[in-house]
Amino acid sequence: MKSKQWFESWFDSPYYHILYNKRDDREAKHFLDNLVSLLQPKSDSKFLDVACGKGRHAIYLNKKGFDVTGIDLSQSSIRHNRKYENKTLSFHVHDMRNDFRKEGFDVAFNLFTSFGYFENPDDNVKTLQAINHNLKPDGILVLDYINSSKAKRNLVVNEDCAKGGIAFKIHRKIAKGYIVKDISFHDSDLKCNYSEKVQMISLKEFKDYFEQSGFSIIHLFGDYQLHPYDEKNSDRLIMIVKKV
Repeated sequence: MKSKQWFESWFDSPYYHILYNKRDDREAKHFLDNLVSLLQPKSDSKFLDVACGKGRHAIYLNKKGFDVTGIDLSQSSIRHNRKYENKTLSFHVHDMRNDFRKEGFDVAFNLFTSFGYFENPDDNVKTLQAINHNLKPDGILVLDYINSSKAKRNLVVNEDCAKGGIAFKIHRKIAKGYIVKDISFHDSDLKCNYSEKVQMISLKEFKDYFEQSGFSIIHLFGDYQLHPYDEKNSDRLIMIVKKV
């Protein structure tokens, strides 16, 4: 039997959602408001939220009046999200490396570093090609990633974090082009260990990926307020690209 990759088990674990249950929803909504203001999508635009997690972006966009579909590999996340479904909001278990609905969407979002997980970097291009196929002609993709160069310089090696009655111990390192986060904790008598791995992908590498997958960059930003990207100082690498 093929063993699960780290993201298949960790993202589907209840502990993942315990550790990250305090993400800043106000910041996320402000970011989406800024993107909608910039992109000016038509009222009947169809959105695809790629690697949607527990659906906070998809749900908020739907409340703003848009038709939104969320896809994610995590069955538990999609199960959670389905209680929010309506005629213009749906969620599906799906691997983002594969085509979902050919030319079905005007805009795709891949937000908060929901990319760069794979052991094989070719899967990055495969993912972007699938998103390209899911978009209508001239469709737009917003891909929000860590600024790898700053993240590497400011790496916090060890961190203790208490969430939901669980004491998480986190150790970070750079290994083979990835930022690796080892997470250990006890839940009652159960000792648990998980890992996260995210590739340190540079803007130059992303440009190459986009060229291979049929996209052209139209905007670059360095934070959720949409200030210009600066390789040294920006916290994020936010790329808005167009299907060509």
